[in-house]
Order: sequence, then C-alpha cells, then structure tokens
Amino acid sequence: MRRDGLLVPFATFDTRRWTSTWPAPQFQLEIPINLQSVPKVWWGGMGPLSEWQLWLPGRAAPRTIRVSQPDWIPAHCLRQIALKSDYRSDQPVTPLTEQPYPKDGLAVAPPQALEPIEVVPAGGAAAETLAGGLREKFNEAELEVDRRFGHPISRKAREPQAPVIEALYAFGERPRTFYIEASRSYSGSGEKQCRIAFATGWFIRDGESIKWLDMAVDLLPCNKYGATYMLPFGALRVGSRAFWIAQYAGWDHERYVVIELKKNAVEAVVSAWGGGC
Repeated sequence: MRRDGLLVPFATFDTRRWTSTWPAPQFQLEIPINLQSVPKVWWGGMGPLSEWQLWLPGRAAPRTIRVSQPDWIPAHCLRQIALKSDYRSDQPVTPLTEQPYPKDGLAVAPPQALEPIEVVPAGGAAAETLAGGLREKFNEAELEVDRRFGHPISRKAREPQAPVIEALYAFGERPRTFYIEASRSYSGSGEKQCRIAFATGWFIRDGESIKWLDMAVDLLPCNKYGATYMLPFGALRVGSRAFWIAQYAGWDHERYVVIELKKNAVEAVVSAWGGGC
C-alpha cells in the first residue's frame, strides 16, 4: 500500500505455490475501466477483489480498506497499473516524483494473519552479538568480488576493518531468521577514489548457534549509487511454511519479493519488478 492510497498487487498464493500475475510496469499502458474489466488472470484466477486487509507497522490488528477502480502511477521511468483505495495515510503524502515512493504497509485479500518482522537496532551490542562471524563472511564475499572483477583496495588493507551494521531484521524463534545490511568504507591513505563495500546477507540463530546462509558484496562509489535496500512488510505463515515479504529498492529501481524461510536456506519464490530506469 502506497502512502497516496494506491495499492499495487504483486503476488498470488494458491495454497501450494506463489505466482506474480499482475502486469509489470511498462512505458505504455492499457488501463481497465473498472474492477470488473480487470482480466481474471491478473487476479491469479480469483476474480475481482474489492475488499482488502491492510497491515500497518506497529498495529496489532489490520484495517479494512476497499478499492474502487484501476489507475496508473509513475514507477521510476515507467508506469504501473494500481488500484485506487479509500486508505488515507496518517503521514503527509509525498510528491509523486519521489522514487521509490513511500509504502505504508501490506494489503492482503482474502483475510490472512500477518506477523511483524522485528527491526533490531543496528548500532547496539545486541546486533554485534547476533551477527557473530560477520567480518569473516564479509571478507569471503568481498574476496569473491576481488577475484571476479578486481578491487582497488588491497586485501591486507581492507580485511582488518570491522563492517558497520546498517540494518538488521529478524523473524521467528526456533530457528530465528535474520537479514543484514552492512558496509565498509575505504577513503584516504592515498586512495584516488572513495569506495564502499556494501553487503547483504542472511543468517539463522537456533539457540546459541549461528549459521550463515548467504552473503553478497557490491563495490560502490561513496554516494552508494547501485545499492539495494530492504523494506520488510511482514511475514506470513501458511501451515508449516513461513514467508518473508519485502520491498527491495535503490535510487532507480524497486521490486517486491516473497522469500520462503526454510530450515537451512532462504528462497525467493516471487520477485516482481516494481519499476526502474
């Protein structure tokens, strides 16, 4: 749910698998005149959905919102078909030129319980403890970048430096799944250009044990152009399965992702393009 009250569907679940059936952003659009005119395949085969549950951060219960008709919104350099709703944000509506446009929450139809994803304070001792082994995994991922593309900073100079945790999110208990964003900055000492190594990764804590699942590093200029940041919307449990739902976005792109949390892995089961330049 966007802050301006426009809703963008991006994923459908049929009790077994996820699909993305809503049209992706394009340059030219043909917009249905009303909800009944929306092709059934766009709804994932369910037919028009006029009533949704909207889950907002910090709220224990959802609110009911209703959509009235299709419309279009700017999606970076493209246009996206969305649904007008009766939602009115408590926060000031930002200009349409702001990209990625602010999202207030996640809308679900038909009703389904959504669980919050915890934001762990990035600068505290708890985050440092939780992310045990971060420097080692960061070094491994950055070394892979060096092997494939080269690196302007020597391994000896970069690896002793502790990564800075920028964001840390968590869900579940046994096991508890974490997503982390961390970085190392390289400047001065005769270097010609400022660089930032920006890392994203997943790890699981089960009791006192921490297991790293994945980490990737991008080498960026110091304005961080090219970085992609997560905005977690919430988590969904269906039977014995759990799914983490989020937006990934940068200066000139965004996408919406459903990630299945498995015992020893995470798997993106939907990655819906949300627009870009």
